[in-house]
Amino acid sequence: MKAYLNNLFKLSVCCGFAVLLCGATVIYAAAYDPSIDSPLEQNIDGFVKQFRRKGPLASTDRTSFVVYDISTGKKLVSINEDTPRMAASLIKNFVMLAYFHEVKQKRLLHTDKNRYHLKRMIQASSNTSTNYFIRLIGGPYAVNRRLKANYPYFEQTKIVEYIPSNGRTYRNLTSAHDLNKFYVQLWHDNLPHSTKMKYYLELQNGDYIYKKTRIPASVKVYNKTGTVYGLIGDSGILVMRDPQGKLRPYVFTGLIEDKSKTSTRRRRISFGAWVGQRANILRRVSEKAYGYIYKSYGGRW
Repeated sequence: MKAYLNNLFKLSVCCGFAVLLCGATVIYAAAYDPSIDSPLEQNIDGFVKQFRRKGPLASTDRTSFVVYDISTGKKLVSINEDTPRMAASLIKNFVMLAYFHEVKQKRLLHTDKNRYHLKRMIQASSNTSTNYFIRLIGGPYAVNRRLKANYPYFEQTKIVEYIPSNGRTYRNLTSAHDLNKFYVQLWHDNLPHSTKMKYYLELQNGDYIYKKTRIPASVKVYNKTGTVYGLIGDSGILVMRDPQGKLRPYVFTGLIEDKSKTSTRRRRISFGAWVGQRANILRRVSEKAYGYIYKSYGGRW
């Protein structure tokens, strides 16, 4: 009887240990996206959580990040990438795309006036010029129809309003997924007049992923920011050279959204301070992405 009880005890311990191992395996599988083959995603997730614990990220802040290495065709980070976010000025990429689609179809001409407004819309982020193109194409729903009919892979992007005179645009939507897709397709010249769009996106402008970072000045950037009280984001292509001198382009997209800030009753800090705090987070995360990719090609960072 004693031997039987000893064996039963050993069997119970083994089974319990096996259950713990299985449980740990399930938790591990749930914590990592099997399509992501780098530790960068976990590093960024942990880094962002530090800002939640110590500030300035509030409990109402939501984040989305995508990092995509164009050279290898591998997605290195995918955090909430399919979640629709307020687009703010990031919607201007898609307005430009809809415009060049119409130019390619010969329904619109690429005139000097349109060139002027394109430069204002992308480089200076002019809302007036953005609304000019939305009207030129036929209104928000016409722009939206063009995108859905011809570029269905922009799954969460939705254009339903002109940008108001006060700049508080909250109803147009996009996602980190769609922004990443835009720049990957742009780099491969799969969008109409990709070369022209790259020209406007490369013009010197404000950004949250390159300036005021440790990323070398030799890196070329094609990007567009989006900023409104409630959303701060940046997405673009950064083109580095590896230690052997070969170009290594990658896409970085970062969005921080706080829908509670769309109500004036929930604004406890100034717009400038709110943006500055979150811009700093995007810059630090962008540095991490650059460092990881540069080291992956044999560089030291």
